Amino acid sequence: MAGGLVVHISSGRERHTEVLSQERVLIGPGEGCHIRLGSDLLTDSSVMLELLRQNGHFRVSEFDPEIGITLNGSPVARGAKIDEGDELRFGAFDVALQFFPVGNLPAVTPAGRRASVAPFIEAAAVEAAATSRRDDAKVFLREFTRELLREINWSTKVVALLIIVFTVGGVFYLGNSLYQEMRRSRELINKQNEQLAAQQQQLEQVGEQFGDVTKSNRDIINSLSLAPRLRSEFGNGVCLVAGSYMLFEPGTGRPFRYPDTQTNEEGETLQTGGEQPLLTAEGAGPPFIRDFVGSCFHVGKGYVVTNRHLAVEPWTADEGVRTLGGSVRGQFRVTRIVAFFPGVRQPFPVRLRQTTAREDLAVGTLETKELPAQLPALPLDKDPDTAMIGSTVVMMGYPSGEDRLMATIPEAEARSLRERCGASVETLLACLSDRNYIKPLTTQGHITDLEGRNIVYDARNAVGGSGSPLFGPKGRVIGVNFATFTQMDGQNYAVPIKFAYPLLERAGWKSDEPSADQQNSNANTAQQQPPTAARPNANQPR
Repeated sequence: MAGGLVVHISSGRERHTEVLSQERVLIGPGEGCHIRLGSDLLTDSSVMLELLRQNGHFRVSEFDPEIGITLNGSPVARGAKIDEGDELRFGAFDVALQFFPVGNLPAVTPAGRRASVAPFIEAAAVEAAATSRRDDAKVFLREFTRELLREINWSTKVVALLIIVFTVGGVFYLGNSLYQEMRRSRELINKQNEQLAAQQQQLEQVGEQFGDVTKSNRDIINSLSLAPRLRSEFGNGVCLVAGSYMLFEPGTGRPFRYPDTQTNEEGETLQTGGEQPLLTAEGAGPPFIRDFVGSCFHVGKGYVVTNRHLAVEPWTADEGVRTLGGSVRGQFRVTRIVAFFPGVRQPFPVRLRQTTAREDLAVGTLETKELPAQLPALPLDKDPDTAMIGSTVVMMGYPSGEDRLMATIPEAEARSLRERCGASVETLLACLSDRNYIKPLTTQGHITDLEGRNIVYDARNAVGGSGSPLFGPKGRVIGVNFATFTQMDGQNYAVPIKFAYPLLERAGWKSDEPSADQQNSNANTAQQQPPTAARPNANQPR
């Protein structure tokens, strides 16, 4: 027979339980319902379901048929019996009720009722309180003690008192001695702990000193091994740039040529007395062509970085050509740029994508369908704090161009190569590349100054090093070399690599690392140009 009803209510993620003892249970949003499902439910009925206890069981007496109430997954019907574990679900409101009928609830003892005591316990308690046996025991003990003291003589009492006094005094003396000994032990232990703490602090200081020495030694070792390590890891990603430019007549676009060779009656070439031949757009003489070389480096996905003066205006590094441009009304134009990489025999044509004259930087792409597998991408350093005065740097490039490369091979072989491949710089470099002689020069030094937008460093360099990457102490590129001070050794200049990021991104290069912070465009530009007497590192045109 059911005496109550336990209802588990579920509404979305909310769960709670109601215990009901009514004969008639109302469920709905109305105020008079025993289980209120919420006043915000969109229904016109204040009571959606009524349960009535009949013959000890709860049954469904009334319900709202428009709500779509189900009992254990089936539509509910009037008179349906509610058994243990049955579930009523209100589909329209995502509300579920699970019922657990319980038996008759136990009666509750009224709060004012006095607790009863068994009669024999009460009688025993009264008898114990009224009896005189407890007082007789007290009298016996008192009289026994008095008679015992009367029978003992005074000498025995004095001896006993002295024994008691000495015993108590001995106990106090031993206790005080033990206390003093324990106090001295604690003081000794505290002193020892202080000495141990001081020794521990000294050991920590010695450990820190050893750590500093170890770090210093490690930094020295890393500094000494930085250049060889970078050469091994990234040397194949530093390329030698070779190209040529010509002089064209404005308007017509005809190339300027050398005058036709003059001969005498015997067929011998007439000498001009060492004078500079006058160029002209007429005739059939050989065209005016000059070669140039420099450096560049691969940053991934076929993109290379170099200097603008090397890729766009290489004639600015040749004083003789600048003089010629002033005497001949013409326009210089770069006609070809190729890149030679170590370990790769075939040169790659370079197509310029973006340039900036302000920072003397240029970005190009290698014109090839597939990049060699051994072509590494040089990592770029986006940390502005890396370039600090005194930091170790490594320059890797091709100063002095093909002349330095020819100086590294046997003299006889060099003479043979010049005889067979000396028609042009590109032809000579192709022969050197075919014999795997294209290898960058690696020098190490330190940052000596930071002049505005320039990094000044003292690693060995020479004319022809334009576009060379400058590595920082972390083994990442921090700058692009663009000039060297010819009147002082160890005075070279590089553009911080952060200025290359906008050009690379506009050219379509995608970096896998977060972009570095861009420097304010209104920063001081007075020192951004090569200093007085400093020259671009491009080789003299050939």
